[in-house]
Formats: sequence, structure tokens, C-alpha cells
Amino acid sequence: MNGNRIEVAFSGDLTDPWVAALRNAIHETSTPIDGVVLPQDWSPSPFLSVLVLHRGTLSVAEADRLRRLRESDPSLRVILVVGPHARYHQIMVWSGIVDVLLPEATACETIARYVGQPTHSRIVPAKPLPVALACGQWELGRLLSDALIDAGYAPRRERDNPLHGPEAWVVWDVPVLDPDWSSRLAMAAQRRGVIALLGLANRDTVVTARASGAIACLDLPCDPDDLIYVLDRLTTASRSASLRRDSSHPHRTRSFDRQTRARTPS
Repeated sequence: MNGNRIEVAFSGDLTDPWVAALRNAIHETSTPIDGVVLPQDWSPSPFLSVLVLHRGTLSVAEADRLRRLRESDPSLRVILVVGPHARYHQIMVWSGIVDVLLPEATACETIARYVGQPTHSRIVPAKPLPVALACGQWELGRLLSDALIDAGYAPRRERDNPLHGPEAWVVWDVPVLDPDWSSRLAMAAQRRGVIALLGLANRDTVVTARASGAIACLDLPCDPDDLIYVLDRLTTASRSASLRRDSSHPHRTRSFDRQTRARTPS
């Protein structure tokens, strides 16, 4: 590591828009590696901290190359983002030589966390921030609810209904097997921010969820820390934007309140 700067190398097919978006989600400049596999003669920078790989398929030959690289530099962290065509036995081989393994469909949401480049310093709210949790799975809902409480949020459980409640944010365990899930998501997104938890997320379901108004998508099973990371990012950005708007229009809120009370029948 060069001082406090994290040096990142990125390897993947940057002609693929999903892969390009993944690289863009890393908030420090990452150095692209030519080609879509690690060159046999590749010699990483001595300051390299993190290697991010996107792979649609996983080869034994490249796994062996990566294993030798890690043996020569044990401090190097390796993050593998894997596509849907990798086979289970291939993933098992690679899982022993990487530090983090992420599914490609939702990796953009959390890749910066794993690289070690947080987008903000975490500030626990002075009072718990309300968030709705719509989850039809009891055990998953309990796990996520506990994680939210520990992180300074005030979750209110709502069984598989993202529409109800006054909270500005809802975490929804989306029933992707229901034919109308995208319509329900679109209705919820009209009045609140929806963080969609998608079982076995793939590119198609993420595209549909985003088009329906989801502001973030995570795969299920979901690491609770990933959910907190995404919620922190979204709520912090929302509070910052609100403060900027209020400072630009210091009298708008009171004026709006007076106009609202004037129009509201007693």
C-alpha cells in the first residue's frame, strides 16, 4: 500500500456494460489489466493492495495462476465477482484462493465496501431512523431486524407488504416468483425508497427491479452488513441532500407548513 492509498487492479471484460459499471463503482482509480484473464507473465505493482476479478466462467488454469500469485504475495486481497455460468465445482476451487466472492448482479452495490473504500464515514443517527422491513420469511426477518437495530435503525416489520407505513425507506424481500412483483414494487417506489432483496438475483431481475423503481438491489441470502452499508449510503446521501436544499431555501419549509395548514380543513 502506498501511504494510505489503496491501489486496485481490475480484470474483466470492460466491453460488457455490467463489468464497466462494476469498475466504476470502485471509488478510487483502478488499473485495468489487459485481457479477460490474468496474463501468465503479469507482474503486479509492489504497491498493489487489492485485485478485483470479474469472471463469467472460471478456469482451472487461471486458478492455478492466481494461487501462485497469492503465494508470492500473501498480503494481496482478491475479490472475485462471478457470473451465472460458473459451475459449483469451479466456484468451490476458486473460493479457497480469494478473500471475497460476490455475485455479479448485485456486486455494484457493495464492491466499494469490500475493496476498502467506503463512500462515507458511518454516523449513527442521534435517534433510531425508521425503516420498514417487509419480509414474509420469519427467520430472515428476525435476522435483518436485529442487524438494523444494532446499526441504529428502527425497523417495523410488515409481512411481505412494501406499501404500508409512514417510513421513507422499506427493505423488501421481493417474492420474485409472484407474477406481479414488479408492479407492486413500482407502486411502493412512488412514495418511498425501496431496497429490493432478490432471491438468486440475476441481470434480468435486477434490470426489472431497477426499472420498477428500486433504488438498490441485493441478493438473497443477504449479508446483513451489506444491507447496513447500502442503507447507510442511501440515507446519508438523502439527509445531505435535504440539508443542502434547506440551506438554499431557508424559508421554504415554514412557508410550506403555513400553506398546508391554510389548505387543511379544521
